[in-house]
Amino acid sequence: MDDCLEIKKKFNRIRGQLEGVGRMIDDRRDKIEIIQQISAVRNALSSLGVELLKEESNSCFTNRDRDDQIKKFEELVANFFKLN
Repeated sequence: MDDCLEIKKKFNRIRGQLEGVGRMIDDRRDKIEIIQQISAVRNALSSLGVELLKEESNSCFTNRDRDDQIKKFEELVANFFKLN
């Protein structure tokens, strides 16, 4: 399957989870349950971010000159730490 479609599918699943959190808040559900769902959304977003970084890192060292490779690698590392 196309990587972009797979990423979009995962993103849409996360969006659904987030909308579910909104409904839980509207329904005045237990705060602990809401927190657990927020944690699940954060973990899903983090996993998606890591997956995107992995895909980008696979292309990082192909079809690029050395200076561009180094620049792209530094950008990837900086963004990796922003995910956590």
